[in-house]
Amino acid sequence: MSRWGAPADPGGGGWKARLSRAFGGGSNPFTWALFLYSAWGIRVRLHLFFLVYIAAQVLVSFASQEGMGPGYILLAMGALFGLVLLHEYGHCFTCRAVQGEADEIILWPLGGLAMCRPPHDWRAHLWTTLGGPAVNVALLPVFAIALLIATGGQWGAVVFNPFAPGVTAATLTTAGGEAAFWLKGLWFLHYINFLLLAFNMLLPMYPMDAGRVVQTLIWRRAGYERSMEISTTLGLLVAGVLFVVAMVVGETLLMAIAIFCGFTCWAEKQRLKFEATAGGAPGVDLSAAYDRYDPKEAARDAEKARKAREKEEAEFAEIDRILSKIREHGMASLTRKEKRLLSKETERKRNSGG
Repeated sequence: MSRWGAPADPGGGGWKARLSRAFGGGSNPFTWALFLYSAWGIRVRLHLFFLVYIAAQVLVSFASQEGMGPGYILLAMGALFGLVLLHEYGHCFTCRAVQGEADEIILWPLGGLAMCRPPHDWRAHLWTTLGGPAVNVALLPVFAIALLIATGGQWGAVVFNPFAPGVTAATLTTAGGEAAFWLKGLWFLHYINFLLLAFNMLLPMYPMDAGRVVQTLIWRRAGYERSMEISTTLGLLVAGVLFVVAMVVGETLLMAIAIFCGFTCWAEKQRLKFEATAGGAPGVDLSAAYDRYDPKEAARDAEKARKAREKEEAEFAEIDRILSKIREHGMASLTRKEKRLLSKETERKRNSGG
């Protein structure tokens, strides 16, 4: 079972060892996460950059002129944390439902990473992918109805301009006309839940959920390797367009998402080239996890595949030698070991139809 990162010195007691255990050894920035808790066999960790992101948002809120002070920012960050966590649990539990494995969730500023390993089948991957957005879809009517009840039927709180959240949040009032703090929290849940669903299902960039859905549907028709090639190329194109649009409108978060997805697509392309060069076993997903790519683990798998090929080639050479010996000296000249190897090869040929 693969892990997100292994401590460099689990037995050490110094401050370096403790930092190594906390941040996954430090070699991969994706592992710089603090352990929060473990439930249902799934570890939940909070990325260091998430803490930095929250601190930066709170600091900027002190100078905000839109009435979005630190209290409201902390409400929004709490809503983001909870909804991303539920989204990733959706992936994990669906993965287990299709006989896969899921053991870790990492929360960071651009969303979450669920360590899921569904069976190497397009249906299993598709269901695992849809498990996350399904949580957001289920929550949409819950938050909408709660807002309508709390505001006395104000549809403007439910149907809003997603590009101007501050305007809606500032005008929210209860049915009695009170600008309650808890109502802002409820609205942030609805708003962020909507954004998570929209971002994941409207941007066909790998590894966003929409990009994974595209990849699995192509996989059904064209095979795994070809589906990865097409989906990552499409992801690079969409990431480039999104980056330009985000730069024009000045949306730094969109720019960060575009950069992350573009880098991920590029990394997946490099993995595919590496597998092709190293002779990875066809039809086997060497990425080792649903939401991550570990180059070291991919290299180990490729090395295993290379050794398996060498062993098979050695056996073929030995079979050729045995056949030559039979032609020259007859079956009686074979040793027990040679006869067993010949019998094994004959059985293998029979089973494969050769």
